[in-house]
Amino acid sequence: MSSNKYYKVDTNKIIPFIVGPTAVGKTSVGIELAKRWKGEIISVDSRQIYKKLDIGTAKPTEEQQKLVNHYLIDVKDPGERISAGEYRNMAIDRVEKLLSKDKLPIFVGGSGMYVRAVTQGFFQGSRTDEKIRTEVQKELEKKGKEEMHARLEEIDPEYAEKIHMNDTKRVTRALEIYRMKGKPPTKLYKEQKENPPFPFVVFGLKMDRDKLYKRINQRVYEMIDMGLVEEVEKLRKQGYIETFKRIKTIGYYEVNQFLEGKITKKEAIENIKQNSRNLAKRQISWFKNQTDTNWINIDNKSQNEIIEQIEKKYRGENESPPN
Repeated sequence: MSSNKYYKVDTNKIIPFIVGPTAVGKTSVGIELAKRWKGEIISVDSRQIYKKLDIGTAKPTEEQQKLVNHYLIDVKDPGERISAGEYRNMAIDRVEKLLSKDKLPIFVGGSGMYVRAVTQGFFQGSRTDEKIRTEVQKELEKKGKEEMHARLEEIDPEYAEKIHMNDTKRVTRALEIYRMKGKPPTKLYKEQKENPPFPFVVFGLKMDRDKLYKRINQRVYEMIDMGLVEEVEKLRKQGYIETFKRIKTIGYYEVNQFLEGKITKKEAIENIKQNSRNLAKRQISWFKNQTDTNWINIDNKSQNEIIEQIEKKYRGENESPPN
């Protein structure tokens, strides 16, 4: 990871995070909060940070971004790498700039690792060792994802339980950390002294699991109708085929497999739906176990009712919501 610059933002404001599983409705809630609270949004999404990945990442539309300023969207080229440490530095710089303008930064997204990066930082010595990274990547290519995940289960069963074997990025990163530090990531995280750069509160949106899965399935069909296949075709022509294989972004990876003739279009759609549901499960588990989350049940509630619930909980942290 990139250097873990020390930050301490001078603020009396409590910075809200709006998190939760994919398709639960974080974007619309975040925009409404920002409009009411004199806020601007910082995306905490590890895929929306990439340019050109629009439809498949459910990136806020141009119209939505005109309603409220959004940051840390369209920052990196799809072929570039970004570490959670680099994201942390950019995010906290943005917090300072917004506070200097008397704007409330509101983090919105579902990337648990980025939330942890911003609020807790990293244990000392968590930088990337390129030699070790190369060794681990070669082992992945030789042994396969099943054996690498099995290795992680041996050294850190608690962490392995939270990560699906298809998430090779996090599996290999955990193995890198173990080789660098000689300790499993879970132990290192527990030993880490929390160093939040500013006061914050995390609000998680949740809903009935079956309803969420229906929303996910519907969103997949909408993405196809909006032109996801055409978006991937365009990116392939621009030379991003290896990027799809490396970062395995849901939607792009499966459509790329279809375009390579490895699966049918119907199979690609079903795989996107299944992988999106699996992602939602991992996100829910992460925010339940890794973050002190204030959960907001949004079932059968209007957006106004959801906002009122958040404001009520926020009053428990601040004397009153922002004006």
